[in-house]
Amino acid sequence: MSRYDRDYEPEELNSRTVPRSQESSGSRDDFNLRGQGASGGSANQEQPVRREIREPQPIERGRDKRTTHRFDRQRNYALRDSEIKTLTEIGAFRALNLNDLITHRYHGNVVEARRDLDNLERQGLLRRRTVYPENVSYLTLSKDAHRFLEAHPNATADARQALYQGFVKPKEARHNAAIYRLYQQESARIWREGGKVQRIILDFELKREVNQKLARLHSFPAEEQTRRKQEIAEEHHLPIVNGRICLPDLRLEYEGPDQETARVDLELVTGGYHRSGLARKAQTGFRMYGLPEDQARLRPAISDPEIMLEVLSL
Repeated sequence: MSRYDRDYEPEELNSRTVPRSQESSGSRDDFNLRGQGASGGSANQEQPVRREIREPQPIERGRDKRTTHRFDRQRNYALRDSEIKTLTEIGAFRALNLNDLITHRYHGNVVEARRDLDNLERQGLLRRRTVYPENVSYLTLSKDAHRFLEAHPNATADARQALYQGFVKPKEARHNAAIYRLYQQESARIWREGGKVQRIILDFELKREVNQKLARLHSFPAEEQTRRKQEIAEEHHLPIVNGRICLPDLRLEYEGPDQETARVDLELVTGGYHRSGLARKAQTGFRMYGLPEDQARLRPAISDPEIMLEVLSL
């Protein structure tokens, strides 16, 4: 289930706001790439930067030398291209599981990961937090990293991709990490079929855009609100189920093999879903993924002939 209630009515908007992420004030000890270490503290999140996410490519071993990037009058950052790409990938998902980042971004190469991540942490560009009792470490951009990417638009190629900084609530860390795994699995499928992911859109980005438009409907009669809500849903390519606009956990916009832009909406279903919730999600047309540990709890509802929901395992 998503971090937030993502189906909205106009009358709900006065009491709903997009959550502001919390940034850890973690220490700058060297990363333990087995997931050890901890940090705490909080700060308000800035508005997202928008950049392009490119299809992950193998990191070139030892070829990319660090370049000095002037940030302001007091600070310069010495960064490899691979380190800037790592910052961009973390920012696109707000927070990532350290081990998942090593597995997918660095193809399991712990030496390369340590080289980049230690340098980024030493320069104050990364924050980390460890969740207990799982003892799993997560990474997010610092405010300075967020500002650096905003001030250096040439670091990435497109202004459409939103980047975020700061941690959300600890209980949401597992969900954040699963969304990254969901992206990796789905983008690999798109790549195999000859496509290329161009943009990653998280649920709260869609939520913000939809909310802004729904908030303007209060003064209209009920019939007019219904008509305009349908227009908003169509504009954002979102389904309406039982009178509510439904938002996916993750949307990927990609270029297909025919060079035409396409999109796929993805939902992470967890053991917390009830039968009614799954039945509603089954009507959205979203592509469903579930964590292996949740499959047993989901199986009775998935096998219900009235739902007939296919959940792909991460």
